[in-house]
Amino acid sequence: MKQYRFVVDYDCNFTEMIGSIRHLKEYNADKKGILQIFEPDCDTESIQKDLDFLTSALPKLKVIGMTGHGALSRETHSIPYRVCTILFFDKSDFNINVYDCTDVSPLEAGDQYKKALATMSDIKGILMMSSDFALCPERFIDKINEYDSSLVVFGALAGTPTMGDDRSKIFVGNKIYERAILAVAFCGKDLHLSHHYNLGFRPLGKELVVTNSNDTGIVYEIDNKPAFDIYREHLGVGMNNYFFENTSSFPLFLKENGNPLARVALDYHEDGALAFATEIPVGSSVSLSYSTADIMLDEASACALRLDDFVPEAVLIYVCMARRMLMGDNLAELEFEFYENVCPTATWGHGYGEILHADGLRGFLNASCVVIGMREGERPDEKDRVRRAPNQKFLKEYLDNYQIGFVPLPVRLVNFLESTTRDLRAAVDQLFAEATVDPLTGLYNRRALDHYMKKFIEQLGQYNGIAVMIIDIDHFKNVNDTYGHDVGDLVLKTGCEAVKYVYNQNDIIGRWGGEEFVGIKPNITQEEAMDFCETLRKNVEKMEFEVVGHITVSMGLTMIRADDTSESVFKRIDEALYEAKETGRNKVVFK
Repeated sequence: MKQYRFVVDYDCNFTEMIGSIRHLKEYNADKKGILQIFEPDCDTESIQKDLDFLTSALPKLKVIGMTGHGALSRETHSIPYRVCTILFFDKSDFNINVYDCTDVSPLEAGDQYKKALATMSDIKGILMMSSDFALCPERFIDKINEYDSSLVVFGALAGTPTMGDDRSKIFVGNKIYERAILAVAFCGKDLHLSHHYNLGFRPLGKELVVTNSNDTGIVYEIDNKPAFDIYREHLGVGMNNYFFENTSSFPLFLKENGNPLARVALDYHEDGALAFATEIPVGSSVSLSYSTADIMLDEASACALRLDDFVPEAVLIYVCMARRMLMGDNLAELEFEFYENVCPTATWGHGYGEILHADGLRGFLNASCVVIGMREGERPDEKDRVRRAPNQKFLKEYLDNYQIGFVPLPVRLVNFLESTTRDLRAAVDQLFAEATVDPLTGLYNRRALDHYMKKFIEQLGQYNGIAVMIIDIDHFKNVNDTYGHDVGDLVLKTGCEAVKYVYNQNDIIGRWGGEEFVGIKPNITQEEAMDFCETLRKNVEKMEFEVVGHITVSMGLTMIRADDTSESVFKRIDEALYEAKETGRNKVVFK
């Protein structure tokens, strides 16, 4: 595999690039090749001219690409050049599919692509691009996930020179699409792919909850107040033409399957709603976030080291312009240089948003840097690896001040805010524990169970079923009467210590009162929940407690329904428990 990079009108003009490509040995050997181009402008006429020239002058190459994103502030600059990269493959292959979504939804396009994927073999990764900001690519990615959840999908949403003026486009061959999705599946038994995701943003301040939003990316309320208030109150930002410039360095921070995500607000409505590029569901926990050049560059350098260990033959980078605005032009270039030290032909592009479906990430990203390494064949032995001296064009300037111990004011302010936030969160955590934790067992108390029950009911649509169970120790009064309350407390503590490890980190378990305990288990079917409860019941029956010996439990089980309230759920499991106790105990009853 071989990668080439050309920055047109910087290190060559278009005609010179064409001439250079025609003389490449891979091109003349008819190696399968794909050319990716990032256009800095959205002018249809000039793009069409470029595409016609490329496809006619280089008929052996497949051409794909998109428009890049413009600068987000007056102090930083977008790349004013056409950036091209060519990937030549020795044995591997690729399949290009494009879906015009003018009259087709991303879901429908995704269904079509699932059928196309079924005809391919040895798929190692899918490059994806889309145009039209209103086109949510995650619906398309969801369909890929349905086909094979292990497939890595990466890429970007096409950009536009000016925020608020969506003229984004993608291209395949010599055709331009203004509302479409492009997917390139890279296939081959000897093809290896390494994916990396850098964010660098950290949460700041308390967690807030999205209380009103829709599926098109509009967030109406956060903590039951107009969403705009999060910026007005915390940053002093007003509703004016500088909204995006004032807020994009402080995106909303949330987590998806344990992965940190940033969501940049694109615009505001007069009623205080905020517009995002993708849905932020009701019930999502969010906070403002921040970053510094140090944090971002630390992440990038660590990522480059991991990538170097993979020994890539090609590197593709898709990065958000918000990072350049925060770091400045020179330090943003340094971030790229880390990867160029690993692979000198590494190629970058700025889009409206980044794409990565891997490791629990659904797909759409903001304010991030997605790095993809590719290689054909096995990783070479250490003695055969190419070693490169780091290019320190911008690094020296960056480090000079730190070598004399000087810490810039922004870094000092951030350090102060970080330490203050840690102190506040520690205090809040302590208060939360005192208010919600049962002192005897260390489990949640009744107040916390009621809180989480309401939260799960509100977010029912986000889960594939939620089971709720109540556990009661049979004849526990006899234990207290016979052996005393100290022994009874020991049974409760010992039993809870053993039982709580059966639940996973997404589950909730707490003490409802006395010898009764409630568990809430999301993403589970009724049949699976019944099996879980039976296993739990049998495990308790096998346990031997000091002094007391063996005990048994009765359990009531139900599944949360769309029309449920906390009261109706607790009433139902209580009725199920009553039936279990009245019909012989040591059993599970479902209601």
